[in-house]
Amino acid sequence: MLVVNGLKQLPVVVLTMLLLGCSGDRAVVIEDSSDRRIVRFDVASANVYVIEENGHRLMIDAGNPGDEERYEALMRGSGIDPATIDFAVLTHGHIDHAGTAAFFQERYGIQIIGGAGDKPMIEAAGDVDLCPTSITAKLLHMTLKGKQYPAFQLDRGISATSGVVDLAEFGITGKLIPHSGHTPGSMVITIGSHAFVGDLIRGGVLRPEVPTTHFFMCDLEENRRRIAEIMALEEIQYWHPGHFGPFPAAAVGVYLTQQTDE
Repeated sequence: MLVVNGLKQLPVVVLTMLLLGCSGDRAVVIEDSSDRRIVRFDVASANVYVIEENGHRLMIDAGNPGDEERYEALMRGSGIDPATIDFAVLTHGHIDHAGTAAFFQERYGIQIIGGAGDKPMIEAAGDVDLCPTSITAKLLHMTLKGKQYPAFQLDRGISATSGVVDLAEFGITGKLIPHSGHTPGSMVITIGSHAFVGDLIRGGVLRPEVPTTHFFMCDLEENRRRIAEIMALEEIQYWHPGHFGPFPAAAVGVYLTQQTDE
């Protein structure tokens, strides 16, 4: 059945791969206020964020290996010298979120912070099994087998049991929340009214502003519980996923209700 259904899904997979791999590079200012500036850098549909506050710069996630120069160009075009970024926080250790971390760590001395639970994955260059959530995801998974990124060492590993980490120690007003579920070391970063959620959820391929289930998720029930936990944070108004998006919290609430009713 997988072969037959897979053939039916092939146009969807091809379109998805084209959008994931060939989308135009973009820099989008999410917030530019007296408090902070937040810029999203989208390369091949992998979002990297840079937060500027109090003379400090924090990077969230690191995209796919091979896209280092593309991110550099977007950053410099937005007035951000990568050498002025102090820290990078990885929402988790998958290849499309940690792929350029070694490069930025080595070239610019950016300290890399990640979940301690993802340390084995990171040291194994991203070698991990994925759990596809659909036939399209299964076919997409075939294109990812064997792909790795340059291994690196975390400058700081955040334990899943360490509780919420105040980002004030990094010069930023916000929180780092250990949020194991998608991976053992997954984390969510909240800054002001924004939540940077990695692969907790994603935007649609054709409708990026519509929340939908990520391509790869091993425990969907656990994932829904984790989404509900972030939804309970009343200050969060905007969700920023690792792919596509963003969307308002109300849209995530609609998605969660639909998932629960199914």
